[in-house]
Amino acid sequence: MIAVLKKKITAALAVMAGIFALAGCDEERRINSDRLPEEARAFISQYFPGKDIIYAEKDRDDRTVSYTVRLSDGAEIDFDEDGGWTSVDCNLSPIPEGIVPQAIYDHLETYVPGGTDIFKAERMWGGYEITIRDGRDLIYDADGAFVREDR
Repeated sequence: MIAVLKKKITAALAVMAGIFALAGCDEERRINSDRLPEEARAFISQYFPGKDIIYAEKDRDDRTVSYTVRLSDGAEIDFDEDGGWTSVDCNLSPIPEGIVPQAIYDHLETYVPGGTDIFKAERMWGGYEITIRDGRDLIYDADGAFVREDR
């Protein structure tokens, strides 16, 4: 009986240790903007000239590293470990042209009259998810060809 109880306690302690170990793998910390990857700093300079970085964060989740940046105009940009953008959210203003393929803008001109303003763009596996002025989310492939509208 005592041996069974010891095994149960040992198993419970092992499970708890595993949970605490996994919880400790997620680490977010504020960093200076000069610690961002060069590609991320170049992206900000090219598409958001004159905007200051007011917040930069490095996030380490298991073996994945990513960065989040907030700019003085309210834009929030996420980058992967190498500094490639993964998400650009300009909140109440359109994202700068050139971030997503021109084919997306070309499609929007005919698909959404007057709706060529993109407020958020996310790179996802195989393409892009964009959010336009009226709040609709549109999915495009990696070349900018329209795939579907998410509702």
